[in-house]
Amino acid sequence: MSRSQRSRIGFTLIELLVVIAIIAILIALLLPAVQQAREAARRSQCRNNLKQLGIALHNYHDVSKQFPINGGIGSGGYAWQAGTHRKGTWLVQLLPYLEQNNFFEQLDFTGDVVGQIDGDSSLRGQVLDVLVCPSDPGSKVGDSGRAISNYACSPGAQRTASNGGSCTTYPGNTFGTGSDAHSNNPNGSNISGVFAGRAAWSAKFSDISDGTSNTFAAGEVRQDCSAHMNTLGWFNSHRGILSTAIPLNFPSCRSEPPGHNGSGMLDCNAWNNWATEGGFKSAHPGGVHFLLCDGAVRFVSENIEYRNLQRLGDRRDGEVVTDY
Repeated sequence: MSRSQRSRIGFTLIELLVVIAIIAILIALLLPAVQQAREAARRSQCRNNLKQLGIALHNYHDVSKQFPINGGIGSGGYAWQAGTHRKGTWLVQLLPYLEQNNFFEQLDFTGDVVGQIDGDSSLRGQVLDVLVCPSDPGSKVGDSGRAISNYACSPGAQRTASNGGSCTTYPGNTFGTGSDAHSNNPNGSNISGVFAGRAAWSAKFSDISDGTSNTFAAGEVRQDCSAHMNTLGWFNSHRGILSTAIPLNFPSCRSEPPGHNGSGMLDCNAWNNWATEGGFKSAHPGGVHFLLCDGAVRFVSENIEYRNLQRLGDRRDGEVVTDY
């Protein structure tokens, strides 16, 4: 073998650099596809969680002839006050229908259920996977050590209030059917949607004159975008400040500017302003999953026309939305 032939054994430096560049390009092309595939799987799981909640809601309604009560106001005290009126959120009531009997049977419903869960570290920090969307990058446990949920029931186009009047841009009550701020009133005529956020009232199917396929039952929330969702835990009715009055994915996430933690000032982007923090939000690009009262799950674009969002939140506005 000649010297020139022997010198060609192996790669030159330039050839190695070209190979490395090609590999880097391939990785750059493949990485977004892998990320998209992972998000598709997470999104599918999130959708399935809401579907399970829908089945549980219907089974509960079959037995109790109404949706589960989400709050305690109107039965002895306020949601933020300790007392036997606190029986937990709609999610607490649904536990037996979500194969969570072991958790449910530890609770004494003659007493303060929220206080019982809060007083037991193993219960208050117990993460229930069916209540958590895997797409949300936040912790499954809030700052207070309480387990969170990425799903909340919908009081509909309800009037909102803000911390110190810090955000009055979205007052809510679009149709005059949700006059009580954060639905603290147990009178169903003051509630726009099918749940009272923090009061002892919930709808029956017969109360949904717009039709179960045209009315939201629940939707996604993000724990890092709301002080109430983060700190109170999925079992505390005091977190029931939701309203479709807030545009979807409104930026109130404390770690995602212009959202912030409110320590410098309170405004509409603060995660503790009570108003926009109570909007439905998801970590999915472009929109939010909602559970309809008929049990179907729909992905609603964050660019939905504002009035249509209010129509879907309200159970009796008479303005049915079929294309969204």
